[in-house]
Amino acid sequence: MKTVGIDLSGPSNHKDTAAVICHEEKNQLSIEQLYTGLSDQGIVSIISEQAKNNNKIYIGIDAPLSYQDGGGDRETDRKLRNYAKSLGVKPGSIMPPTLTRMIYLTARGIHIAHMLEKKFPDTVNIVEVHPGMALASRLSLEDRTQAVLYKKDEQSRKFVHRWLSEHYFQSVDKVEDSSTHQLDACLAALACWHWCSEGKSPSWHMSEQPPHHPFPFSC
Repeated sequence: MKTVGIDLSGPSNHKDTAAVICHEEKNQLSIEQLYTGLSDQGIVSIISEQAKNNNKIYIGIDAPLSYQDGGGDRETDRKLRNYAKSLGVKPGSIMPPTLTRMIYLTARGIHIAHMLEKKFPDTVNIVEVHPGMALASRLSLEDRTQAVLYKKDEQSRKFVHRWLSEHYFQSVDKVEDSSTHQLDACLAALACWHWCSEGKSPSWHMSEQPPHHPFPFSC
């Protein structure tokens, strides 16, 4: 079984798209490959390479994988925002998928998810994730502000890098602590791992609601 975390950017911004491929080892995630600057075809190619070995591949994608008909919040967006508030975390990063600044990311997320599911129907399982909430929900109360700060603050990114290596990842030295995109790919993989791995459980989860919302959402 492989766990993949993808920090997706908009369709014209390949340089900010990062992905990490991991496997479980000694109750941690071991990083096999780390990628940045991925196009749609680049994402398909790295999943194709993993599928050659008939591995089950679980993919956590940091992007909306559906939108609310008529616009605005999905039920998942409202509930995740309430969960963020219950943790004492500002929920500003949880935005409606059709918001102007989100719509291109939403379009790419939906396209990538359906493309992978159609190309690898017996191999791939996909979950929508939110790296910031995956981080906040696992940090102690005294450290929880790091889940907001790491996007902008270098020292906070170093804290998150160290925290990942102490608790969840082997070989995290491969990850550049200066890159929020690589860190978010790792956090996406962490959320996905706790969703799919036997004996683990997500901090927060909503099941898929087909046909309009065909993918689960976990943190």
